[in-house]
Amino acid sequence: MAPANSSSSRLDVWSMPSRGITWCDCGADHELTEEFVFNTLIDIGLNPAHMLTHSELVELTAEVWSYDEVCRFFHLALEESAQRIHGGIDERYPLREALSIVGYFSKTWQGCPEADCTSWDDEPGH
Repeated sequence: MAPANSSSSRLDVWSMPSRGITWCDCGADHELTEEFVFNTLIDIGLNPAHMLTHSELVELTAEVWSYDEVCRFFHLALEESAQRIHGGIDERYPLREALSIVGYFSKTWQGCPEADCTSWDDEPGH
């Protein structure tokens, strides 16, 4: 349930500079594109005709980053991205906003402090 003043209309994620770690380890230092995120969504079997659930958003973002597991810091950063783009954390996101959330996350993700990192599944209540 996003507030009516969602900030997605004011922020062009795909043209903003990257402030985070490199999303791809191929060495080419290329920018993440909306097309790549969309193609990844298709590749992992998600349906672009439907709104993405928060769980699917986590799955998509992890796949873009080639992560087999994610930690609580990943979830916190993704929630911050949802807040910035969608106006809050929600059960479902429209496709364009979901893609932009992945984009914002990818442009701002600083990684996790490994010493403090635990699997999300190890967190109480998950």
